[in-house]
Amino acid sequence: MDTNLGTDSKQPSRGPYRHHSEEFKRAIVEQSFQPGVSVARLARENGVNTNQVFGWRKRYAPNQLPVAQATAPALVPVTIVDQPAQPLAGGDHRPAVMLELTVGRAKLRVGGDVDRDLLAQVLDRLLR
Repeated sequence: MDTNLGTDSKQPSRGPYRHHSEEFKRAIVEQSFQPGVSVARLARENGVNTNQVFGWRKRYAPNQLPVAQATAPALVPVTIVDQPAQPLAGGDHRPAVMLELTVGRAKLRVGGDVDRDLLAQVLDRLLR
């Protein structure tokens, strides 16, 4: 059994397509590349769809638009002193080492300067 709820063939009506001038599109694209500009807000303010603006941005890529020249980078004066580096105070520095040993449910973590005799005693007890 077929059920036909209606034969109304009317399509939802769309308004006429708006055709924007190239100048309008380029102006929107140029504004969209300005720092801090929200493309969605710009599109809404100009009555166009955000996706349209992104499409126009692809078409009128930044390399085709005039780009504002960036300011020259600021340079900091540097003085080179010909002196040998001085060793750090505190003498011999060894890299920090962390040892972690897990035996059964026991876990041993050792770091920094460790007394070898004490470590040997702890390991002897732990590994029995």
